Amino acid sequence: MAGSPQLQSEAVSPVPALTPTDCWTLPQRILFRFIFAYLILYPAPATERADLLSALPYGAFLARAYISLWHSIVPWVARTVFHLKGRAITYVRTGSGDTTLDYVQEFCFVLLAIAAGALWSILDRRRPDYHRLHLWLRLLVRYTLSFTLFTYAFVKIFPLQFRPTSLDRLIEPYGSFSPMGVLWSFMGASTAYIIFAGLCEATAATFLLFRRTTTLGALIAAGVLLNVVMLNFCYDVPVKLYSINLLLMAIFLALPDLRRLVNIFVLNRPANPLNLPTIRFERRWARIVTAVFQFAFIGFFLFGQIRGGWLQYQRAYVHADRPPIYGLYRVETFLRGGQVVPPLATDQTRWNWLIPQYPQGIAIQTMDGPPQFFAARYDAPNHRVVLTIRGIKYTLEYSYPDPDHLLFEGNLEGNAVSIRSRKMAPSTFPLLSRGFHWINEQAFNR
Repeated sequence: MAGSPQLQSEAVSPVPALTPTDCWTLPQRILFRFIFAYLILYPAPATERADLLSALPYGAFLARAYISLWHSIVPWVARTVFHLKGRAITYVRTGSGDTTLDYVQEFCFVLLAIAAGALWSILDRRRPDYHRLHLWLRLLVRYTLSFTLFTYAFVKIFPLQFRPTSLDRLIEPYGSFSPMGVLWSFMGASTAYIIFAGLCEATAATFLLFRRTTTLGALIAAGVLLNVVMLNFCYDVPVKLYSINLLLMAIFLALPDLRRLVNIFVLNRPANPLNLPTIRFERRWARIVTAVFQFAFIGFFLFGQIRGGWLQYQRAYVHADRPPIYGLYRVETFLRGGQVVPPLATDQTRWNWLIPQYPQGIAIQTMDGPPQFFAARYDAPNHRVVLTIRGIKYTLEYSYPDPDHLLFEGNLEGNAVSIRSRKMAPSTFPLLSRGFHWINEQAFNR
């Protein structure tokens, strides 16, 4: 059925292009100056964070020098301004991005951005807008966010950030897990989900590389990063500051399209097309050099990420070193001084589980407590292993009475011991044996 002429006319009427406002209001200019200063400071090189300078060939040298400068400034601010001392103001590689010094550095960034914005507002108060500078800032944020998401994506596509469930985790009580350990174990239980999460990050990162798809990439990135922020807060993962800043970068990139997005998704109105401005050099040779550099820069970075991820995957999974007695063993009999030690639940000396999973260490769980890791040095030709327990070395000989049992004999903490254990197949645990089912007549929830 044909519609009314009025409706047909409305359906085909052109929508005027949306162009940037010639002059910005005073609050817009002041806010931009602060945001510009902050987004120049935060994406700069920092420990355990992706940055554009380090992605350049030989840029890591300059990045380390810049990081060293802040490593001198931040502890001084912590001591002088906040009167902190001791370990809280000492840089130690802990795997945490939410240390006291990280918060002090964030304070420095905000303070410097406010000061720079205020000084800038005084010296440049007559400028009507910052359209061109805004384009350069968006370019910096786009590439910083894209490269960061690619970095996180490839350690998931090649499942390195979250590893499959380790043997010691299979026998550790759930209540002994930390919240972060629960999250890491949950992710590691499904390689397919890890790869899916990485592909989501890679998709957002890819769209962010191109000017015309920046908004789409920013929206996908915002959704992905909002989930990451919530996981970091709810499971106490110490990357809260970093993930919040990445989320703010995604919001910054999507913000110019906010009105158009509201028109489409909320108000059910047509959205005007946006006249996408671009950074354009007047000279042809400059445009060619810029395009070549851009292509080479992105290609160099992606090649390094993919190659590094593949090599690490090969080392971690395909060519992983394993001890000669690799496996998960349940102790059946424990003899100390010729006497059988019964498996009492409160005994902190009798072994309950034996987990030689790594070539330089062994995990031992007693009857009372979680698995503990000890250094181990294997002498495979002579069937011996040297354990270091509380700084003292003990030599034990191992043998296989039959294919299903492992026997340890030797002297341990001043007593002759004989420890017989049965090898357990990891597939006997429901976490690893359940698998995927299209049809479930009944929920299997244990």
